[in-house]
Amino acid sequence: MIILLFGPAGAGKTTIAWRLAGKLEGSQVISSDQFRRKIYRRLMREVRRRKGEGRYLIVDGTFYRRRWREELREAVRGEPILEVYIHCSLETCLRRNQERGSPVPERAIHIIWKEFEPPEKPDLRINTDLTTPEAAAQRILESIRFMEGRRWGEWPKGFLRH
Repeated sequence: MIILLFGPAGAGKTTIAWRLAGKLEGSQVISSDQFRRKIYRRLMREVRRRKGEGRYLIVDGTFYRRRWREELREAVRGEPILEVYIHCSLETCLRRNQERGSPVPERAIHIIWKEFEPPEKPDLRINTDLTTPEAAAQRILESIRFMEGRRWGEWPKGFLRH
C-alpha cells in the first residue's frame, strides 16, 4: 500500500510519516527531504523502485502541483494508495520551518503556499494546527486498517475526508 502524505512545507508531513512508520510493521518512508535537486523526478524513480519491497511505502512531500500527484498515482498504478492532505496555517508553517534542523528558505515557503493546488477529494484531510503528530499518525493508521478491512474501490474518492 502506498500512503501519500502531502501538503505545504512545515505542515508536519515528515514528523507524521515517521510516527506512522513506527506503528506500521513492514513500512518504509521516502521523504522529499532526502532529495535536493530534481526532487520529484528522483522521488518518483525511488517510489517505482521500492513500491513492492515492503507492505507499506509512506511517501512524504509537498506535491503542491496536482500534476505531480497524478504522476505519482500513475507511477504506482495497480497498488492501493491512500492520499492524505496535511495542512495548517501559513504562520504555523513558517514557525515550524524555523524550528527544523535545515530550514527551507522562507521565500520558498511563501511561494509554495501561494501556488499550492489543493486536492479536490483526498482520502483524508488533517489540519495539524488542530492535532498532534501522534494523533495524526493514529488517525491515518485507523484509516489504513478500515481500508484494509474492505476491498479497494468499494468507496468513493474522499470517503474518509473529515
